[in-house]
Amino acid sequence: MIEGIGYSQSGTAEKLSSAGTKSAIEQKDQFLKLLTFQLKSQNPLKPYDNQEFAAQLAQFSQLEQLSDIRNLMEEQGQYNSQLSRNISNAALPGMLGKTAKAVTNHVQLDENKSVEMGYNLQYPMSDGIITILDQYGNTVNMLELSGNKLNSGEHKFNWDGTDFNGDPLPEGSYTFFADFEESDGNTVSAETFTSGIIEAVRFKADGTVLVVGGMEIPISEIKDVGL
Repeated sequence: MIEGIGYSQSGTAEKLSSAGTKSAIEQKDQFLKLLTFQLKSQNPLKPYDNQEFAAQLAQFSQLEQLSDIRNLMEEQGQYNSQLSRNISNAALPGMLGKTAKAVTNHVQLDENKSVEMGYNLQYPMSDGIITILDQYGNTVNMLELSGNKLNSGEHKFNWDGTDFNGDPLPEGSYTFFADFEESDGNTVSAETFTSGIIEAVRFKADGTVLVVGGMEIPISEIKDVGL
């Protein structure tokens, strides 16, 4: 005859705790299976201890309550996150017509229009240059920086959309890089940004974007919005 299995209170707790990430239904099913196996396997001449059995039932009840609380908190967190997104999305149309600054090195060039670019310097530099590339990665222009444009702080400038020879470039997407040289000869790249009027708000499957200067910019890249 099989001797008493002797599932202790702590042993059962470890098995139930390992199921902490499972659903409440799965935990109930596991507990009932363990309980049934214990009852089948107990020695009839030495029945299972009632006090320990009651303690296990009480412990399971506590685990079930904790699981329910955890599920409720997760649902509440998802609800709050969705509510926050809804509130933000409802407020976004009010930004139309305002000026947004986005941390990016991409710009959209339109015919007969200049593009505002910018960069941030943490400390003064001795030399600097802006390199502009077309959508194919070809360098189309390079703008030398000097004087106050090398001081620390935020700097803005307008690119007229021309190439090395001053000829207008076609409409399309361009990228720019701001590279600088320190007094000791080391070269560094500065954080770049662009700014423009918010023309539209688009709610897409992968997130909300603002249309600034004809270019879609994710909300996460918008640094500030002003008049």
